[in-house]
Amino acid sequence: MANFRDINSASRNLNRVTDINLEPENRKALEAVMVALAAGGRVQEMAVIAQTIEKTSVQTDIVGAIADLKAVISGLKQPETDRVDTYKTDMAAGLAAIGDRLTALESK
Repeated sequence: MANFRDINSASRNLNRVTDINLEPENRKALEAVMVALAAGGRVQEMAVIAQTIEKTSVQTDIVGAIADLKAVISGLKQPETDRVDTYKTDMAAGLAAIGDRLTALESK
């Protein structure tokens, strides 16, 4: 457990930092440490970790994210069909069925 002077010094040093580059998994690890410190009642150390997290910018894999997005978009696209031909076929079948029914009714 750090003493008050060490915590205070670390906090002052963090105030001078503008940006800390972290990988996403390292940021998650810092968040877990912060939660553990809070649960353990070590609030001052937790505050220093919170300051550190606040100063971080997470490096993300843009190429991987774009590839994932393209996969999602391609899954959302409607299959390309000629709807006019489909409607013509359905209408022709429907009209033929109506014609058959009219013929049957007229013969009665």
